[in-house]
Amino acid sequence: MHENTLEPVTTVSWPPPPDDHGLLSAADGLLVAELRGDIDLATVPHLRFWLDSVAALRAPAYVVDLCAVTFIDSTGLSLLLRMRRRALEDGGGFAVVCSARTVRVLRAHGSLDVLDPAASVDEAVARLAGS
Repeated sequence: MHENTLEPVTTVSWPPPPDDHGLLSAADGLLVAELRGDIDLATVPHLRFWLDSVAALRAPAYVVDLCAVTFIDSTGLSLLLRMRRRALEDGGGFAVVCSARTVRVLRAHGSLDVLDPAASVDEAVARLAGS
């Protein structure tokens, strides 16, 4: 099993994370973006800037945790797909963590197979370590 302790990241200062979103890092450089609340047309512009600053850190892998997301629309899902593309183009890994409720949205959107979400951060980290 891949052992890591996640610690808050303080190096991403601009733009600040919108709302209560958070960023954690592991000893091996993995970054976990914990998103919360609604991710929709109204919140995506600010969130896009923040996730762009996260992607600019050039981590070896990124995990986006959607477990505390209460609503996500197609603009939010497009943002996730954009983050995934950037990570993979830079040679990094990418994983999504979400609840069964969000899995239904991914299935309806047609992005379930592409994002292949994990049920927990530990599962996502294990997948990335195995790839």
